[in-house]
Formats: sequence, structure tokens, C-alpha cells
Amino acid sequence: MNEIQPSANQDRAAINLRRVDLNLLVMFEALVEERSVSKAAARLNLTSSAVSHALRRLREQFKDPLMLRTAEGMVPTPEAVRLAKSFRKAFSEIENAIGVAGEFDPATARRTFLLRVSDYVGILLLPRLCVELRTVAPGVSLLVQSFEMRQPSDRVEYEGVEIRLSVSRGHSVLSASRRILDDRWMVLMRRGHPAASSPLTLDRYLELGHLKVSGVGSSILDELLAERGLARQVMIQVPTWQGMMPVIESTDLVAAMPAHWMGSVLSGSNCVAFPLPLPELALSIDAVWHPRNDHDPGHKWFRELIHQIFEEAHNRSHVQG
Repeated sequence: MNEIQPSANQDRAAINLRRVDLNLLVMFEALVEERSVSKAAARLNLTSSAVSHALRRLREQFKDPLMLRTAEGMVPTPEAVRLAKSFRKAFSEIENAIGVAGEFDPATARRTFLLRVSDYVGILLLPRLCVELRTVAPGVSLLVQSFEMRQPSDRVEYEGVEIRLSVSRGHSVLSASRRILDDRWMVLMRRGHPAASSPLTLDRYLELGHLKVSGVGSSILDELLAERGLARQVMIQVPTWQGMMPVIESTDLVAAMPAHWMGSVLSGSNCVAFPLPLPELALSIDAVWHPRNDHDPGHKWFRELIHQIFEEAHNRSHVQG
């Protein structure tokens, strides 16, 4: 009886696989995602020296630097990005094969979720989220961190959820996402503002002085205007919404803000809001997470709770379309 002999390529692939320490691949994935030896070590509960040693072995194994040090930290080489995509798919298939989907009972669960938000999103989300957690999931806690605008768009915390303004239609291969709000821009001004007595046209809007809040998508507005050869007169630029209202109420400056935020902003204030005369400019917010958590029951529950809170907030908006 003839035996089937493995081909040279099959034999070489088997030998190469046997020579690879699969634990190194787990470390490699953490390095690519964290862009830091110390952060990867903390995530894996290892020492930094152990991870550094693993990186040296990985570089020898794949004959590539894999991670390069820059002024902004470590960045993966193109070869490292290619490998990371392939490994992530393989890890996901392995986990699906050996994992058993469990159930998540929020009433009895003991778990901490990491949430990264900007102050703009936090003001809307956190009060409602905390009330809901205290009511239906008293054993669940939150670790809230500020959103870093300089963070690369292909990064998301391993165990967390990030709430981001959507600035492009593409999705990163290193994260999964769900649209949780589609909104539009409004123009906020004091009630007695000269522009409040007549329809707000684009020409009139561009004649006004503007207060710009950086880091919340308002640069998209400037980019759209620039494409048309136009620009607004930004008189003051501030990093957060805090302290903005007294300026708007006491001056003739105006500010562009999301419509769904108008209910809480206008309540008790001396301000009014009008639709931004650029209807094609949309505002979207996405929840973004690590793809490893796609099927985690607890993580799915947490993401759905965030989605419901945004949906309810949108439905309660005092500004009608």
C-alpha cells in the first residue's frame, strides 16, 4: 500500500510552526496594540524585561525590527501590521473553538469596565450610565479615562469601550465599532444676539465671531468650509466645553454644538440655537472596542446599555428636526 508522503512545502511549514513559541505571539499582539513594552507587560502580568526579551526573540524569528521607537512612542513596522492581522484572525478562531459562551447576569456580576470618553460625551453619558448601573448592576464598576485625541485611530484599550466622534467612514482592522448616534450641528448664541432675529444663512454665519471648542469634531466644519474656499472667524479657541456658556451668554460670539446636547444647554440659560447652515455636515458618534470582546456576554451587555442611553438621550432632545 502506497503511503502519502508530505510535500517539501508541507514539511517546511510544519517545521517552522514547531519552531515558533506561541507564547511569543501573544506577547507580540500585546506589543502591537499597546505600543509600549511596559504597558504590554502590565497587560500580560509580566516584567518589562521579559517582554523586552520576547521582542528580541521575535525580531530574530521574523527577521524584522517589528516595533520602532519614535518621539511619540513605539510604532509597528509594515511587516508587524501584516503579521498582527493574520495572528488576530487565528487567535479569534482558536478562542471560538475552545471557548464556551457564558451568561452575564448584571444583577449579580462583579466586573469593572474601562470607558474612555471626551468631556463632551461624558457630560451626556456618565450621569445616566451611573444611575443605570447602580439600579440594575450594583456590582459593576467603571474606570473612566479621558479620550486622547493624539491616540492613533487604530488603537483601542484591550478591555474597554471608547466613545469617539466619527471622522471617517473607514473602520480600523484593530477595532470593532457600532454607530450609537447620528446627529447634526446647531449654532448657539445669546438670546439677544443681533443674528437671532432673522434666518441664519451661511453668509451671515461666516460674518460672526466664533468660539471654537477643539477636540470634538469642530475642525471638520473648518475643513468643509476650506474646501469651498471659505473660513469662519474664530476669535477664541478653548479645549473643553467647561466655561464656554458664560462667554456665549455675555458676548456676540457663537459656537457650533451637537443638536442632541441642546436640551440640557438651553435649559435655564439665556441662549438660543439655530441649525448650522451647512446641512450636509453630519455628526456621528461611535462606540469602539477590541474585536476580542465581540462575543463576550458582559461586554455585549455593556455596549448595548451605552447604545440605549444615547438613543434615549436623542429621543429626549428638545430640539426638533
